[in-house]
Amino acid sequence: MKSIQDRLKTKNVKLEEFQAVNALLISRGFLSRDDGVRHRALYMVAQRCQDEIQDVLAFVYGASLFHDPSTSHFRLQPFGARDIGLPDIGEEIEIRRELKGAVHKDFTAALLTLKLLYDELIVERRIGPGGRVAVRVTEFVTAMKVNFKVDLPAADSHRKAIFMKLKKHGVAEFNIDELKDEDAVISIRPEIASLVYDSAVAAAVASIQQSSDNSEDVTESPAGIDDMEMDAAG
Repeated sequence: MKSIQDRLKTKNVKLEEFQAVNALLISRGFLSRDDGVRHRALYMVAQRCQDEIQDVLAFVYGASLFHDPSTSHFRLQPFGARDIGLPDIGEEIEIRRELKGAVHKDFTAALLTLKLLYDELIVERRIGPGGRVAVRVTEFVTAMKVNFKVDLPAADSHRKAIFMKLKKHGVAEFNIDELKDEDAVISIRPEIASLVYDSAVAAAVASIQQSSDNSEDVTESPAGIDDMEMDAAG
């Protein structure tokens, strides 16, 4: 079997370009053609050497590479099948480690909420350029409270950290400085479908409903989201 370098040569891919693609996927977990000139160039490289990227990621990290040509993006999907479809709090790739800590529960709820809103608005055919859908901050906050019994944190730094992680993972676009305005707009990207599966939203909503039925006290973060974090396969 040819070495990776030999295979790259036959595809006219420079080693430094190959390394740049892998570094981006490891650090961010996401590569989209729509994220600027540099990312567009790396996306084109990734298209040419997708098999080699997959081989390296599988051997070194036990990860798989997902490619959606319809939305022109690659996403790293670590450690086996993602039957539920949420980031696993136990995974040790850097992009997953950063989700640990104080912001993890709120991030998970925000991620689920965006997927729920995206699915609803697609059905209503409220689709904008590039397959994106737009929601106001008020819609997002209300949906988060109603469906997952979670509010955005009061601390501005905590709230910004959640939104910046959503942006980093390629699921939403917004002006971070405008998000205190209730009429500010969040643009949900179609790439969210490769990070959060439909089954994740359905399981979380069902868990929250069951928790609500069993207890009148839902003032704290519901157990359902904790369960989703621990049960998620990838």
